[in-house]
Amino acid sequence: MSGTGNFNQISFVNSINTSRGGTHVNHITDQIIRYLADELRKKDKEFRFSPALIKNHLNIYINCMIENPAFDSQTKETLTTRYSNFGSKCHLSERWLIDMAQRTGIIDEILNWAKAKQQSELSAKSGRQSTRIVGIPKLYDANLAGTARSNECTLILTEGDSAKALAVSGLSVIGDII
Repeated sequence: MSGTGNFNQISFVNSINTSRGGTHVNHITDQIIRYLADELRKKDKEFRFSPALIKNHLNIYINCMIENPAFDSQTKETLTTRYSNFGSKCHLSERWLIDMAQRTGIIDEILNWAKAKQQSELSAKSGRQSTRIVGIPKLYDANLAGTARSNECTLILTEGDSAKALAVSGLSVIGDII
């Protein structure tokens, strides 16, 4: 399972390629999405993780045997048999779901994607094309950082607040502060 930005599935029913998926794919995918949504809510209570967002980070492979399968057409691209009529049950165990999440790193992948999306939305709303670094204590970004004039910025690294105050006051005297 990996995030390509689009949901991908490869599925077979009784050795027939169901290229457009169907109820068997939905049944398995829904179980995975429910588990991942719960785990994501535990890790980040602020961001809303819709099922579609989570699904877009999945690649699923399913090969199953269904009693008397029904398809949407003669080409048999989509299984339409209801889950209750599959002839068997497929319940993904919590142990399997935990193992899947740990092995693939999908929870961290979705969290990172959500944070990047949130940051890009904030940048788009500001109307400026600058990227400011936020969340680092005592970091003061330059006014022109991320703009076309970012080459005019000065990087100052100091140890402690008093040294920072001395460096900034010295640069303001010589006129290099932008």
